Amino acid sequence: MLARVFSAAVWGVDAHPVEVEVNCGHGETAMVVVGLPDTAVKESRDRVKTAVENSGYRRPIGRTTVNLAPADIKKEGPAFDLPMAVGLLAASGQMEADGLEGTWMTGELALAGDVRPVKGVLAVALAAAALGARRLLVPAENAREAGVVQGLEIIPVASLRAAVEFVAGTRDIAPVTTDPRSLLEHDADS
Repeated sequence: MLARVFSAAVWGVDAHPVEVEVNCGHGETAMVVVGLPDTAVKESRDRVKTAVENSGYRRPIGRTTVNLAPADIKKEGPAFDLPMAVGLLAASGQMEADGLEGTWMTGELALAGDVRPVKGVLAVALAAAALGARRLLVPAENAREAGVVQGLEIIPVASLRAAVEFVAGTRDIAPVTTDPRSLLEHDADS
């Protein structure tokens, strides 16, 4: 079964949309990541598999292929962990994929399933809004930064389970909005 989750690759101050395609199929149990991933993205396989299990879900049996498209843009860092894990759960039938429509996400996964902050969330939020996304799931610690972007619901998630339950419609999480002036005041106080 195939699932699609949207995210973005960050280059400097710009973010480029990335479609995270996950297919769970037959064959020897393995997870392969393709689409020009760097070492941190390749290591996502182990973080994702462990976070999925430690969050109370099961790893699919058979070959799982993750394609980060377009393949000609280099993907760096751990920010693809969350979309890969959610895609894996949708592709393996452990969650409904309907809630993924219009949803983008970014975040690193801890082995226990917690969502860790990542760099470039503002750039991802700007790209998602510009391309018509309805909402963006971000690590809770990055929510204030992304919340300055208007026209996009910023959903703070603390764990893989929270993200899955929100997308499935079984958990409510209030969107975050941030007044840009409050960020400047916070920085001035530091």
